[in-house]
Parts: sequence; structure tokens; C-alpha cells
Amino acid sequence: MPELWKRLLPDWAHPDHPILQYELAQRRLVGSRRKSILQLFLLALLLGGGGYLYASATSIDARAENLADFLWRCLYFPSILVQTATVLAALAFGIGSVEADRSRQTWDSLRVTEFGAGMSLRTRWAALLYRLRAPIIALLLARLVLQFGMIANMTAFGGGYLRVLSSSILGASSDIWITLLMVILLMTVQTLLPLTTVGAAGAFGILISVAIKQRIFAIATQFVLSLMIVAAVAGGLIAVTSALGGRLMAPDGLRFFLLLGYSGFADGGMLLANLGSLGMVWKMLPQGAYLSIGLLLILALEACVIDGCLGLAIRLSEQGE
Repeated sequence: MPELWKRLLPDWAHPDHPILQYELAQRRLVGSRRKSILQLFLLALLLGGGGYLYASATSIDARAENLADFLWRCLYFPSILVQTATVLAALAFGIGSVEADRSRQTWDSLRVTEFGAGMSLRTRWAALLYRLRAPIIALLLARLVLQFGMIANMTAFGGGYLRVLSSSILGASSDIWITLLMVILLMTVQTLLPLTTVGAAGAFGILISVAIKQRIFAIATQFVLSLMIVAAVAGGLIAVTSALGGRLMAPDGLRFFLLLGYSGFADGGMLLANLGSLGMVWKMLPQGAYLSIGLLLILALEACVIDGCLGLAIRLSEQGE
């Protein structure tokens, strides 16, 4: 198995690579494993406790149709909060990734080493994800819980729930296997979206760190981008809530792209992580069944953004200060 991982991963991502070991050692403190477990525990309390308080304040249990629906209603808003905070942290870590070397006047020496700026920046991006492993794991665990709920609903009554969902949304002549394929594709994308979203924010931050050499301008850029991210998440949440409640009068195409953009960039597909809310979206939009394909394209786009930002940062570094 280790040999297989070495063949699949690039050189800079191997655990025994000297530059990656150096970057991780720079950020590895005494008791880091215990601190990571503590962070994960606190984040789990935030997700669970926040969901419980929200459910108690809004009487969610009276509206939930089953356990999976109840869990989704409890975890939805806390998950959005944790994901937004993680994206902001990734952006901040990325923007500060080169500043420390510039202040110590070691950045020029690092750029002319055997491995150069390319290996250094890519391993810093990997180390950034390592530093944020606790919230990332918490987000993935929340999605896995909801996906188990979706599987339980799909298999309930001998698959009858899925048949009713398929016929009521896609038509009586629809094939249940097409519906099942769409749901499985959606579950897969939901699992990967937090990784690519956080990774894209970190890569963009590294690009800003390399391109903007003055610290004051980098901090100002970070502040503006952070406000834009928070405003986009809040605005998208309000717009999507209005659309689902029938208060947003807009063409179906506009509502489709609104839901696609919000699910892809704001909540990481959490809106569609429940068969009840998924069915509501499919009923509201004729193109709703194609959201899973759209989210897959967004996933590929974010992967390209990661590679493009890191590649551009490397080229700017190699050109010199």
C-alpha cells in the first residue's frame, strides 16, 4: 500500500520528502496530536451543540419527518459556519505563508535551493491543509452522518421511498437507476467539495502572498476578500431561502444557477444532503436533477484553480523579487 501511494502522489506530497518534512516540522508543536484531537472534539461540540440549540429554539423536531431530516436540520447551519470559518482560515494561512520568510530574509535563499520555490510553495499548501485537518475532518464527518441518513431513507420500505421520489420528480416513466445514480454522484461530490473549496482558498492566498510583497497591502486584500466571502455566503443563504420559500420571483434558469453556485461555493452541497430538501429542489426546478453534474464541474473547476494558482505563484517566485 505505501508503494501504491508513492506512485499516485507527486514527489512533493510524499511523507518522506525533505521539504514537506521541514514545512510540517515548522508547524508541529509539542502535543500537536492532542491539540488536534481537542480541536476536533470542540468542533464536534460546536456542530452538535449548535444544532441542538438551533433545533430547540425553532422547534425543529415538530417539523422533521424522520431522524435523517432532523439531523440535517440540526447540522445545516453549524456546518456552514464551520466551513466558512475554515475557508477564511485557509485564506489567511495562505496569505501569511511567505511573509515569515521575507521578514527573516530567508525567502531568496530558499528560492535558489535545489528544490526551488516550486517544491516549497506546494508543500506549504499541503502543510496548510494539515494545519486545518481538525475542521476539515469535522466537516467530512457531518456529511458522512447525513449520507448514512440518505442511504437509510433510500433503502426504506424496500426502496419504495426512492421510487416515489423518482416518479414524483422525474415523471412516472423515469428509471429509478437514473435517480439513484444522480443521488450517488451528489453524495460523492458533497464529500469532496469541502476539500477543494478550502484548498482553493489556501492556494489563492499563497498566490497573493507571493504577488503582493508589502505586508500592509496583503492584509488589506485579506480583509476585503474575507468580507466578500462572508457577504457571498450570507447573501446566497438569504436568496436560496427565498427561492425555496417561493418568495424569489425569477426564471428557472436563474434559480438553477443560484442554487448551483450556492451549493458549490458556499455550503459545500449541504443543502442537497437530505432527500427531503433534495426532493424540494427537484420539484421546484425542472433542471434540478442536473445539479449533481453541475457540482461535479465546479469540483473540477476548483481543482484547476488550485493547480493554476500554485503554478502562477511558482512562476512569479522564480522570476525574482
